[in-house]
Amino acid sequence: MLKYLDGLRFCRWQIFFAFVTGIINGFASGFGIPILLKYLVGEVFSRNDIAPWLLAYYCSLPFALIFVRSVCGFLNTYLLAVVGQAILKSIRLKIFQKIQRLPLAFFHKTSSGDVISRAANDVNIIQSCFVSIAHEIFQRPITLISGLIAVIFLCQRVANGETMLLLLILVGLSAIPVVIFGRWVWEYNLIAQEKISHLTSRLTANLSTVQEVRAFVREDLEVRDYRHCNNDYSKAYLRSCKAYYFIVPSIEIWAAIGIGIAACYGYCLRIPGDIFLALGTALFLVYDPVKNVGRLYGNLQCSFSALSRIESLLDEEEVDPPPHNPVCLRDIRGDIHFDDVIFSYDPKRPVLQHFSLHLAAGRSYALVGPSGAGKTTLASLLLRFYEIQGGCISIDGINVSHLTTEDLRHHIAFVPQAPTLVSGTVYENILWGRRNATQQEVERAVRNAHADKFIADLPRGMHTPIGEDGHLLSGGQRQRIAIARAFLRDAPILILDEATSALDTQCESDLRDSLKSLFSNRTVIIISHRFSLLSFVDEVIVLDCGAVVRRGTHGELLRDGGLYKQLYLAHTHGYDL
Repeated sequence: MLKYLDGLRFCRWQIFFAFVTGIINGFASGFGIPILLKYLVGEVFSRNDIAPWLLAYYCSLPFALIFVRSVCGFLNTYLLAVVGQAILKSIRLKIFQKIQRLPLAFFHKTSSGDVISRAANDVNIIQSCFVSIAHEIFQRPITLISGLIAVIFLCQRVANGETMLLLLILVGLSAIPVVIFGRWVWEYNLIAQEKISHLTSRLTANLSTVQEVRAFVREDLEVRDYRHCNNDYSKAYLRSCKAYYFIVPSIEIWAAIGIGIAACYGYCLRIPGDIFLALGTALFLVYDPVKNVGRLYGNLQCSFSALSRIESLLDEEEVDPPPHNPVCLRDIRGDIHFDDVIFSYDPKRPVLQHFSLHLAAGRSYALVGPSGAGKTTLASLLLRFYEIQGGCISIDGINVSHLTTEDLRHHIAFVPQAPTLVSGTVYENILWGRRNATQQEVERAVRNAHADKFIADLPRGMHTPIGEDGHLLSGGQRQRIAIARAFLRDAPILILDEATSALDTQCESDLRDSLKSLFSNRTVIIISHRFSLLSFVDEVIVLDCGAVVRRGTHGELLRDGGLYKQLYLAHTHGYDL
């Protein structure tokens, strides 16, 4: 996991000073306090003729010790918090960067709720655990070690090796619950995090289909499914809590037994009172960090289970890396070749088998065919949303695999059937087409997309917030904003995937002349069942079962009959093939 923690590179001095202050704090606690008690009781309370200046000196020692201990404790905790935030910031950024590089196939097989759970919930678990770990990681182990040193030192003062051996054995045995219950914490917490992923997935799915849930009266069924997931997570979480919270009381019980045995043993040996008080304090201070080390171990187990889930996400296979010496696209014409292309989403169900197609530069084409014919797949492959398994796709004779995806997509304007808008203003969403566009260019793109009228009616015009995913706009308005993006992009290749499906007849008629102007001097691919758009393209390509079955103009294909005419009649009469 360290390979993902870039934040550590910038925190070397913080780590060093946290280590130093942790050592000072732990040594002052584990060794300083019991030895100080020994000398205070032995040198002050056992004498009646102590000088005032010596009394003042002894009385100032506790203040000095606690002051040093407190300052070092604060610095240690704060510096480790700085380091922790650097680590978590690095992890959050790595996760987000990874999501941008994952292939679309990953999101088809993985629920968005699971991704959100790993990116948010698991990182939050690490963050909450690190708050505790940061305080304990250096201080408690040093306190434990220095406390053991104090025990050994004090036992030597009474010249009793058996006492020292007994106390060390009692301390060592107290670590047994840490090992046993710590393993259970890790196992149960991993299960709990899987359950919270399912719970988050259910919530995300419900929010994304809230309209359909109401339309099909599934509210009670959704509540039942969510209740089931919620109960599973609650049970898994409580099992994890049971193991985690049992670590500390089990150590405390053992500590009480150990201190009781030590007290009886010390009484039988007639150990002097000042040494026995210091020894008891040292033993108590030893058990306290053991108890906290147990809590620390439990937190580490929780963190490790969260880290393992995050690491599995970060280790997911990314899209194909860019070529070592990528070709740069400049002044392209838009001549597109699909040459013997093989592709499938599922190895058992091929979509394209040795598919070939030539789209000449500067011409407009319509891809039509029944559902599942491969129309949208061709657009996705050209944009390299998916990688082909065989053959070649080229633009102006250049294999698209020799291009970076950024360079390739900069030369393509894409309008999907269901365009995604971000939470922001209309203006910000149109700027997705070209981020450095001027105000005048944006306004011209809006006019060309015939979106200026409805935008003018909005409360703040183009600077009106449109809500999450543009829910304050209608489907047709969202599509016109997406078309405005395409006008603003002004790319040599244009792909329209059912880009006018949400527009009414009048809006589509108004937009048609603008689309004709958008078609000029660029290669256009239209995927549409709206035959009104197909009458003015240069050529219609009919697909079926991943193959080209016919191509020609709209009129030629209607006269020839066949699948195209069937599709046309089906559309005219309002049914699907």
